[in-house]
Amino acid sequence: MYIAAMGLRVRIAVLAVLGVTALLIGAAPTSAAPAAAAADEPPPVCLITTSTVAWDGGYQVEVTIKNVSSGRITWQGKLTAPPWTITGWDATFAGFGSQYTIDPPAHAPILGSNAIAEFGYVGTGNGAALPTITCKPSN
Repeated sequence: MYIAAMGLRVRIAVLAVLGVTALLIGAAPTSAAPAAAAADEPPPVCLITTSTVAWDGGYQVEVTIKNVSSGRITWQGKLTAPPWTITGWDATFAGFGSQYTIDPPAHAPILGSNAIAEFGYVGTGNGAALPTITCKPSN
């Protein structure tokens, strides 16, 4: 009985070691692949921060875009909000229905290194609609 129990312990120990080895071997490619993909991506060129204030039936959003690259950038925003409920400042807002685009103001279309652009808007409805901002290098 003792020998059989000892044999069982040995099998469990061997299976445990094999299981851990298989787990480590299986995990290695998975953890290495995202790191390699991330190294191929260019670094971000801007940092976006938003500040919101909401009240019953409305909200205000203020957006700051900072160029964190060493070159010049331009930016554009997209926003989905209830139709014709947005009033904005310090950017060019255009929309049809519930889809809006937000472009830099005509007097400041390009941000130099470490420069900041700020704009804001108020909207009607419950819950603030936040924009998606895309920054890209400028020539």
